Amino acid sequence: MYPFKFKSSIVKNRWYMAAFSNEITREPMERTLLGKPVVMYRKENGTPVAMYGLCPHRYLPLAKGHVDGDSIVCGYHGFKFSDTGERTEVPSQDVVKTKFCQPVYALEERGPICWIWMGDPDKCDKNLIPPYEDFGLDQPGWDFHSPNYFHIEGRSQLLIDNLMDLTHLPYVHHHIDGKDAMAKIPLTTEDRETSYRISRNGKAPWNDYFKLVFGPEAEYQGLADFTVRSDFYGPEFMSTSLPIVTGLPDRDDVPKELGSLMILHGVTPETETTTHYFGFSTRNFRLGDKALDQFQLAADEKIRGQDVDIINAVEERLDLAVDLQRELLVQADVPAVQVRRRIEAMLVAENAELED
Repeated sequence: MYPFKFKSSIVKNRWYMAAFSNEITREPMERTLLGKPVVMYRKENGTPVAMYGLCPHRYLPLAKGHVDGDSIVCGYHGFKFSDTGERTEVPSQDVVKTKFCQPVYALEERGPICWIWMGDPDKCDKNLIPPYEDFGLDQPGWDFHSPNYFHIEGRSQLLIDNLMDLTHLPYVHHHIDGKDAMAKIPLTTEDRETSYRISRNGKAPWNDYFKLVFGPEAEYQGLADFTVRSDFYGPEFMSTSLPIVTGLPDRDDVPKELGSLMILHGVTPETETTTHYFGFSTRNFRLGDKALDQFQLAADEKIRGQDVDIINAVEERLDLAVDLQRELLVQADVPAVQVRRRIEAMLVAENAELED
């Protein structure tokens, strides 16, 4: 399974984004996650539930049923399952002698996101959820905004590769001001306790995008110092920043950092070759500015949509391509290769456990 040697390239023991919190209601919804249909709903007290999504009787999707109290009822023959997965009722008979429990998955709601663990229950650790303080999510002095979603007809690794190599910006995202500054910008990498970080530091002409985002008080002519930061927390989640302006020469009246706008990427495999792509942003300036929220949402959807088009086109003939031609890697691929090695190590560990 390109680019790894295993039949499955999905790392199971991670917390993946299952949904934005506002997607899960008292009406059951289904989403295929890591190759399995999952039904999600809320209990009467608001706690979200995630359960294997097909009724074991005749395999109707449980999302076609309804929620009764904290339980879910199949819409075919009325089999009822509690929030812990226990079958509690079969309407066609008074006594049910055999016990049966539908698989239930750990679902952790934190702020605007619900995270799901579908791997080894003994390895389930809530501390493995990406650290919100790193990227301003649910933190004082930061806004959450522009949530969006794309379905990708391509494997999740293609999206990860895309996010680790920003030299595609001038060619895929033609409309972005200052994008050419990213083509050959030097980068540094850092192994942190919670992430693998890539930093790109350079200079870019002050442009219309900077004016729009940071406001007229930061008006400037000339080259601005900036940094772009990317963090790989695992195959499930990455953050990238828009250019963080770190210096305006000859403007001592302007703060060294004008503000940070972080672009967050939830990458959840649907199947081996399709992906759920959850996007949202956080920022620590112009808080509550709805006009900027709407601008960022429109810009985010356009940029992510361009990436999705590229990935879909690659996936269409990827298996053929790797059979006919060896992948060409260049210097700009160093972060992507390092990330692949980390993912491969996770796959090696999980496959070794399966063989024991």
